[in-house]
Amino acid sequence: MKRIARFRIAVALLVGLTVSKAWAGIADSPLPVLLAGETTYHLYSVPGAMDTGCQRTYFSCTSTDTATMQVGVEIFSAVGGAPVNDAAATSLSIPPGGSRLFGTSNATAFSINSNVGGALNSSFSARILATSKKLACTAFVTDVCSNPPMFAWQLTIIKKKTQKGD
Repeated sequence: MKRIARFRIAVALLVGLTVSKAWAGIADSPLPVLLAGETTYHLYSVPGAMDTGCQRTYFSCTSTDTATMQVGVEIFSAVGGAPVNDAAATSLSIPPGGSRLFGTSNATAFSINSNVGGALNSSFSARILATSKKLACTAFVTDVCSNPPMFAWQLTIIKKKTQKGD
């Protein structure tokens, strides 16, 4: 009996030591390196983004810094888990006072500076990342199948993981 109990304890310890942490997604996935030698900051989270049928999501960001920064948008599927895109590969350099438009697809009524991927066929969340904390952003969903777009709505952007009121 003691031998069986010891075996079970040993197996439980071994399993506990070999199980790796599961990434929950937007909250605790490691930040990518946007620019070698520079710190990447998770500035904003965007819940409620969409990439379905004709609805696509766009992220407009403007630098308020006096130096050039690198900015990226990281997308997470509705079920969580690791990012579904490579934010470093689609990141852009933004000069002081400059603006860039990131999107989940091209649009008929306007052009984007970076296609961060899409075709998720669902709602999703996103993180806006940068090498400087001096960045102002907005996000919106619009209908890309009509020109001009028939409708659009603004998405709430929250600071990192804290929504207003928390």
